[in-house]
Amino acid sequence: MTSTATEIFYVDDSPDDRLFARMSFERGGYPFTMKSFGTGFAAILDMNRRIARREKLPCLLVADHYMPIMDGPELLRLIRDNPAMADVVLAICSGGDDLAERQAAAGAGARHFLSKPLDLALCAAIVLDDGETGPVSG
Repeated sequence: MTSTATEIFYVDDSPDDRLFARMSFERGGYPFTMKSFGTGFAAILDMNRRIARREKLPCLLVADHYMPIMDGPELLRLIRDNPAMADVVLAICSGGDDLAERQAAAGAGARHFLSKPLDLALCAAIVLDDGETGPVSG
């Protein structure tokens, strides 16, 4: 399964953060489409449906670090452990920026650590770069 689609997934339990990202996206000019989810479960379900239908996966998934039930690192581990999802570039976003958060993100498979509010221009750079900038950046 390849993830050559120019689409990103944004997973954040905060309706305000998802709304802000959507409003930023609509002001636009970004080289991707964006789909947002309030839970990691919804994102995993969408990706599994795409795999079953042989549809393209998102090229980038950005997950909020702190979410109830399933936090961002746990979501990234589930995605990383599924070989069919191996091509999806993974990122964590957080309102904080301490070393423990960055280490947890890297340990879960994040190639990028982004600050909140979500910077869609940085997401565009990641998409255009194919995520080849190292283990954790941002």
